[in-house]
Amino acid sequence: MKNRFVTLLVVALTASTLVGTAFAQKKGGSGGPRKVELPHPFYWAAPDPLRGDWQGTGGFVAQVVPVMDKIYSKEDLIPQQEDNGKYEVHLFKQFDQPNDTPVAVLTGSLAGDTLALEGGGWTGTIQGGHFIAKNGDQSIDLQHITRTSPTLGMKPPKGAVVLFDGKNMDAFSKMTEKEWLKPDGPSRWHLVPDGAMESVPRSGNIITNQTFGDATIHVEFRNIGGPTNSGVYIQDRYEANINEVYGSLTANPNGQFDNSVPTKPGIRASRPVLEWQTFDIDFKAPRFDASGKKTADAVVTLRLNGEVMYKDQALGPVTLNAAKLGEAPTGPIQLQEHGMPVQFRNIWVVEPGK
Repeated sequence: MKNRFVTLLVVALTASTLVGTAFAQKKGGSGGPRKVELPHPFYWAAPDPLRGDWQGTGGFVAQVVPVMDKIYSKEDLIPQQEDNGKYEVHLFKQFDQPNDTPVAVLTGSLAGDTLALEGGGWTGTIQGGHFIAKNGDQSIDLQHITRTSPTLGMKPPKGAVVLFDGKNMDAFSKMTEKEWLKPDGPSRWHLVPDGAMESVPRSGNIITNQTFGDATIHVEFRNIGGPTNSGVYIQDRYEANINEVYGSLTANPNGQFDNSVPTKPGIRASRPVLEWQTFDIDFKAPRFDASGKKTADAVVTLRLNGEVMYKDQALGPVTLNAAKLGEAPTGPIQLQEHGMPVQFRNIWVVEPGK
């Protein structure tokens, strides 16, 4: 545990130092400054009793987001002291509706134990565990809830390949950086409490020692701060994104196949930072004839926290970094490490017909 915190502290402090330098001189010292891409510090999320989903009476639900969370999750923003205690609240008719937009967005600052809010014609307060607000003759009284994924903690069925049960990472190897299908020794991630493993910044992605074709895949993950950028790569090729996007109305949602589907899913079913979430993936591998020519695309159905993000969606062609691999009948599962810690647990695969 000590090594884990030392590693992360060094990464955060190094990145924090570099962030302050936005420009570098051109070679030779002549000419104007040129903009360079600099590392962004990772910020650990602190527990917050107001953060998250709210539900009750009045025909609306709400998502409460500390402004600090939104700042942490954007690589070009640095939090300021005055942002502490500020909140943004999105009011919806229901949770997880396709292509939904808020009925209203309220903002406010915490004073003592009372958060006063206003926006979109609504005024209200969060105090004593109740979010009470009104807009003309409309009124709400909401309480904080935790919406647990229906498959969270699901035990692997008989015959499943258990990739991670909290005891060891023997089913995974470090991935060779420029040869994604090649293992490069044991995983350098850490085992942490709650039966989880945690990616270590700059330690490399990990891949399964076993390869898979058609598969039903269960993965549980938890974002622990921001910005967060990770993913689950099926066959080391098709990436289901993991980002810290709770409360964002524009960022790429969790579960989006960035590199193999041109359109975004219309549902934002992410849970708040520090809450465990689930991917349940039904994957049908691409088909090839005897000559190696592809005869059918890979097809996927993906559920994020029980909500269908993609249904029988064709995948490919693969773009970005995985494009160099092409497509194949089988491949390993990759968990991505992208310079910031993310936690995973309870990972298993069912192979149809086996």
